[in-house]
Amino acid sequence: MINGINYMKKIGLIIVVVFWVNGMFAQTLSVGQYRARVLDYNQDIRKSQQAAEGALYSLKSIRTGFFPKLDASGNYSYQIETIEFFPGTDLKHDNYGIEADLVQNIYSGSVVRKQYHVAKLQHAIAQLAVEHTIDNMIYAADVTYWTVAANGDLLSLSERYVQLVSELYHVVSKRFEEGAISKTDLLMVQNRLKEAELQLNTSSTNYKIALQSLNIMMGMEPDAKVVLTDSIQKVLWVPGQTTLDKALEKRADYQAAIMNIEIARMQTGLVRSRFLPQLVVGLKEKYGTTLINIDGKSKWTTTAYAQVNIPVFHWGEMRQNVRMSRTQEETRELERSQLKDQVSKELNNAWVNVIEIADKLEIVYSSLDIAKDNLILNTFSYNEGKLPILDVLSAQVSWLQAYTNVVSVNYQFKIALAEYARALGGGNY
Repeated sequence: MINGINYMKKIGLIIVVVFWVNGMFAQTLSVGQYRARVLDYNQDIRKSQQAAEGALYSLKSIRTGFFPKLDASGNYSYQIETIEFFPGTDLKHDNYGIEADLVQNIYSGSVVRKQYHVAKLQHAIAQLAVEHTIDNMIYAADVTYWTVAANGDLLSLSERYVQLVSELYHVVSKRFEEGAISKTDLLMVQNRLKEAELQLNTSSTNYKIALQSLNIMMGMEPDAKVVLTDSIQKVLWVPGQTTLDKALEKRADYQAAIMNIEIARMQTGLVRSRFLPQLVVGLKEKYGTTLINIDGKSKWTTTAYAQVNIPVFHWGEMRQNVRMSRTQEETRELERSQLKDQVSKELNNAWVNVIEIADKLEIVYSSLDIAKDNLILNTFSYNEGKLPILDVLSAQVSWLQAYTNVVSVNYQFKIALAEYARALGGGNY
């Protein structure tokens, strides 16, 4: 008997060591660390950053329109036939030349300046898009993290429930062997044990799937070992109610909507500018043969010039284009107003959820305390022969449901906080 006890102690020690070794190789991860890893790996954020970088290059490209432009060209031709220019004098067969042209835009209806301002706004919008993507990914990371945490707690709860029913089964089996109870009680507990094992299997599956999603989202192998350090019941952030105006100031999508209105107005100005006079000046330097080449000599020629283009009559094209552009202004304003209503709805709904679920937490914790006391009393009374087995099984189910509610409501609270933070326009709280 002593040898058997020592053997069991050794087995228990081996199990403890195995779990300890697994814990050493499993990385620990807080919700803050997980957010950082997701943000570092996420492709959507990288794509938005590339779009912002492209908008910056576009801005720099348009800025070059303020400066003079220098172009160079060259040509060569050979006249096969002999052409007599006047008696006794023929044109030379070879004609060639190189030319440099320096051009400066003086006035083009402020097209370049307006294009530059539009490009600046587009670059700012692209940067806001990066912020908006980050806010959304922080929310997605929080949901994934707390989903794993909740499923981990439900898995532990299922294991505890199987243990409770197993302990009851051993008590009932012993009583049945002693002839103190009928086989009906034993079969009821057996059936409940199988149900508990089935629930444990489902909880294990849900946890493994959630953990795989967590790993993939931060760019790790799906089956990598991870230990979450933040509990679903741990208080990480206590929010305060924020006004709509402050939320709108922080919302990247709303600020982008305001900039889109300004871009639409500038586009209207660009439409008008294309129908205004345009003036460019230039300096052209050429080296080569003359147009009428009779001596074959090369020479330098310098030409200064100015070019004016004045639109006169286009059958009302400008007026129609301006009207069309103004419809875009109205559309962007309506989009801004619609987004403001959406933000107001998200903000207020999220705040109501936070308050109501916080109240619900008090209820489920109180219910759990009652279920615990009821389970202890019913189990004791059954062991004393004062209650039937059905009362114990019912108390176990009530305890399981109460504990499940605690995990579920804590999960809902964490998601409500994440939604409120996203509605505020700053997910990195």
